[in-house]
Amino acid sequence: MTTPQEVFKALAAIPTYSDATILPSSTDNTLNIQVSLSQRDLERNVRRKFTRTVVASVQDKSVPLILSGLSVDTGDAVAQAVSPSGKLTVILRSVAGEKKKSFVEIWSEGAILHLLETTAIHDDFYADSTFGALEWSRDETKIVYVAERKKSEDAVEKFNYKPDWGETFTGKREPSLVIINLDDFEVKVLDRFQDDMSPGQAIFSHDSKSLIFTGYHRNPQFFGIVFCQNRLTGLYQVNIDGSDFKTLTGDLKSARSPRLNNEGTTLVFLSNAVNGPHASCAKLCKIDISSEKVSTVVDIVRKADATGFPGLYIDQLPKKLWVSSTKIITSSAWRSRRTLLAIDTESGTVEELTSATDYPGSTTALYANSRWILTTYSTPTDPWVLFLGQIDSGKGTGDIKVHFSPLESGKTINKAKAFYQPHSWSIVKNIPGQLESLEVLYLEPYKFDSDAQKTSAVSGSKPPLVIFPHGGPHAGFAAEFSVLNLVLVGLGFAVACVNFTGSLGFGQDNVEALVGRVGELDVNECQAVRDHIISKGQVDADRICLTGGSHGGFIITHMLKDPSYKAAVMRNPVTDIPALTAISDITEWGYAVNGLPFDMASPPTATLSDPEVFKKLRASSPMEHVEQVVAPTLMLLGSGDRRVPPSQGITWWQARQNKIKKDQKKDAVNRIQMFDGTGHALDSVEAESNSTYSLASFLVEFTRVEQDQE
Repeated sequence: MTTPQEVFKALAAIPTYSDATILPSSTDNTLNIQVSLSQRDLERNVRRKFTRTVVASVQDKSVPLILSGLSVDTGDAVAQAVSPSGKLTVILRSVAGEKKKSFVEIWSEGAILHLLETTAIHDDFYADSTFGALEWSRDETKIVYVAERKKSEDAVEKFNYKPDWGETFTGKREPSLVIINLDDFEVKVLDRFQDDMSPGQAIFSHDSKSLIFTGYHRNPQFFGIVFCQNRLTGLYQVNIDGSDFKTLTGDLKSARSPRLNNEGTTLVFLSNAVNGPHASCAKLCKIDISSEKVSTVVDIVRKADATGFPGLYIDQLPKKLWVSSTKIITSSAWRSRRTLLAIDTESGTVEELTSATDYPGSTTALYANSRWILTTYSTPTDPWVLFLGQIDSGKGTGDIKVHFSPLESGKTINKAKAFYQPHSWSIVKNIPGQLESLEVLYLEPYKFDSDAQKTSAVSGSKPPLVIFPHGGPHAGFAAEFSVLNLVLVGLGFAVACVNFTGSLGFGQDNVEALVGRVGELDVNECQAVRDHIISKGQVDADRICLTGGSHGGFIITHMLKDPSYKAAVMRNPVTDIPALTAISDITEWGYAVNGLPFDMASPPTATLSDPEVFKKLRASSPMEHVEQVVAPTLMLLGSGDRRVPPSQGITWWQARQNKIKKDQKKDAVNRIQMFDGTGHALDSVEAESNSTYSLASFLVEFTRVEQDQE
């Protein structure tokens, strides 16, 4: 019988693409492409990062001739960037040891040209998409990156409490802009700007004399930043010597992800509504550099228009996205897919470049220039492929046409193919009696091989069904490759990934429709999905189970009021919203999803001071009916979770444990596991692998049937 470990280990061996760029050394028909990938190392419990160079020889619209170089482990390199001419490369390196050390390396022609230790100047580098940056000036005389301000060793000050930026940023309090002048190797740290903000995402101005960056406001309170696009932010500019600090986005309360065109005439950026849902439909805005005028390119879309365009749902723009002085390439959620878009920054016209007909899965933009686009593409049953797009500008029509060719796949090993090739998937729509926006990414095991289903880990002539709502709640499933989903499908489960009302990619009205109805509308829709799939006769109606994390865990703990479910596994679920407001890094989340006012610019002096607010938050919490739960449950928690701290799961588990003891239900199953050193996503290699084993094994334990029971 196939085990979860066997399936996971095979699928985890498939590398994933993190970045790709066309190097300046490329010619018109020969492209040198630097590809960055990562792969789980299950022996050492680390994620290995490596790069390789892919050479593509391309004639007009023909299939490229591909030569892939050897992969090189990047080891302790945190980030690297090639200079505009391609002659130099800068690498930020963090070296572990008795005392961690930081280095900035300048490479030329395969050798280190300059090496600078910065350990005494600043603390850890930032390489994330929220704050991180590593950029060359156009004249190649300066670099800028972001690093943590050096902690004070003052006998009094070092004990002062300082908040940090929450989930995934524990201990990260004061990001600073660091500029190195390569003429004399002077290192200058710019921090503690006016308006009390944390700087990040820095880029050089066109003349290399100043920096443009995102400022994350932290006064009067730090709010957790990762996955939260509704925070108070702005774009700012400062000379490289720290003088002439100014605001670029005026009274606009939200601005991030600045991207300057090659001519230095236009800067585009993203803006979301402040307060309310943590993620929503974004506006694409621009700044005319000469006049400093701010205007909207693509506005918020309340509801999809005749083309089906639902608006932009983007956390960060690609770093290299300009295909002309007025057009950019990006990717965005479009219902239950992620698709590639071309946007004209003058007219605001949006073109979809990867239609659902030709590309039913999900596409992610990595790089674009005037002739070429690099993307990744996958489906729920096909791993990631790196695509090269050749741009045809339409001969004066203004439209962009792209001819795509696969460059390489993630080097799938044959053992893994047995766990994704036999399965099928679809997007289920138009569920009777439900809103039009409700969609389900549905994975079906062994659809054309009944014998394989019968001999799978769960056995039976029809598969058991796993209902799997996403977290957020303002997030969404995209039709892309997922190891967790395929572990379950490989064991014989059908999996229904539910994009309930409130999911991204369906218009802003859909985002707001869930506000004030969490624990009711989302729960009812997941129940309706279950009933609809059962009605099709595709699954075993007596073997339905649940899984979900964060808000998805919140939904399924609500669903457990129904005693018919065979088993449920929750990952870091929200169980008690009033209690969460005092301990989460996003203290306002409970207010936002319940439609209650909370102004981050002027937060309340004491949350839950109004008894009516407490009652509303408690009424929408799963703790209200924990005593009704009878299904076997497993709680998976991360000890370092700042978003939904483990006390949420522990409290629910303990309450149920008390009820079991009181009722003397000796056969009741109520288990809990804690994973040290990992946070909300349970995404350390050790936590991901072992929580997947536990989740899948638990569901198999309570759904497997023997053949003579059929």
